[in-house]
Amino acid sequence: MDEHSQQSDVVKAPPEPLVAIQLLNATRILVINSKGGAGKTTIATNLASWLSRRGERTVLLDADPQGSSHYWVSHREQALPSVHGVKIDNNSRTTRSFQWRAPKSTRWLITDAPPGMNGPALDDLLQDHDLIVVPVLASDIDIRASARFIGELLLTQSMRRKRRPIAVVANRVKQHTKAWERLQKFLLSLNIPYPATLRDTQNYVRAYAEGRGVADYPQQSHERDRDDWQTLLCWLDAQGSGDQWLQREEPNKSVAYAG
Repeated sequence: MDEHSQQSDVVKAPPEPLVAIQLLNATRILVINSKGGAGKTTIATNLASWLSRRGERTVLLDADPQGSSHYWVSHREQALPSVHGVKIDNNSRTTRSFQWRAPKSTRWLITDAPPGMNGPALDDLLQDHDLIVVPVLASDIDIRASARFIGELLLTQSMRRKRRPIAVVANRVKQHTKAWERLQKFLLSLNIPYPATLRDTQNYVRAYAEGRGVADYPQQSHERDRDDWQTLLCWLDAQGSGDQWLQREEPNKSVAYAG
């Protein structure tokens, strides 16, 4: 049998079906802040890097019109743990999330949300996610904007029907500064966990440009940054353990949060 015949006998596996994200047997993480520049893409891409290294199907859904997370996925080397990228059309603010799709085998779905979400659009987005991660920068402007956003988030119908766990990530922190002290006071006042404090370093800038997260660098130069993520990863595992996320919120029904 010649080479051409051998190749023609190879049967390609059919592509994995895409299903609505509401139907996934997955933990769905929403990375969001209404203010642009808070570091949503840094958090989303690094989470995708960490979770994919476990060998679990990880999907990074880019709903931000800038498309930064999708760019990161497209520049990720094939030798690295795979992250499946899904790009939502640039009119995502008007495209309801019930239309969004992801591979059926997805274990972790991470959404890089668009900035400026509020009102019904914010409520719709929250309804289709299980955990919420809010990055906050250590500046007075960002602290005030984040305080308003978190207050609005907690008052949405989706959060009133079913309280989803929230974690705040202190991003691009320069410790031993007055801005960091003010951010610490703000975080403590929220009564919301902040399981990660990420330092201001060029390691994240270089990692993004190479389609990597800090988890993809075994060098000692990245050890401190890798350590910064451990508490947040433990928090995610604690919130998403067991079968609690298999019970999804149904429209117009109140579903109690178990955990």
